[in-house]
Amino acid sequence: MDFYAQFVPSRIHSFGERITHQYRVSLFDLDEYFHMNNARYLTYMELGRFDLVIRSGFFRYALKNKIMAPVVNTTIIYRRSLQPFQKFSVSNQLVYWDETSMYVESVVMRRGKLYTLAIKEIRVVQNGNAVPLNSITQGMGIDLPELHYPVILIQDKKKLVKDLLQYAETKYSNGNNP
Repeated sequence: MDFYAQFVPSRIHSFGERITHQYRVSLFDLDEYFHMNNARYLTYMELGRFDLVIRSGFFRYALKNKIMAPVVNTTIIYRRSLQPFQKFSVSNQLVYWDETSMYVESVVMRRGKLYTLAIKEIRVVQNGNAVPLNSITQGMGIDLPELHYPVILIQDKKKLVKDLLQYAETKYSNGNNP
């Protein structure tokens, strides 16, 4: 490995790749109860999502084509609280998509235990209008992953998010690491 490669993460070629980062709870992450503030979990999850956007090439593609991919919905479950200076990992992975939305699973783990889990709905938009995902992936030359979530007919997005959370929680509650 050359010197430069140590500091620059490799490009990913599928939106389905899991991106995992290690962190430590700092004093600035704490709330008045001296555990990690609920909002800080989302901040760490966003760092991983941003890494996914950069490493997939989407960020460059989005700037060039004047498109954005905002989070339009986040549903989060808190199972355990992180204490000062504890190490933890945050993993992000695209787990489902439909014509215009992507659903990213964000998982916070420590020592093989699930601490927090979130499903974020992300919609690609251009000039205020949703852009079909297949046109984005074709334009980027990147693949959408095989779905790990059991494919069902989805008509109710609230049910979809609830099902995604329940499915992910089952995966990680048994001590499985992302």
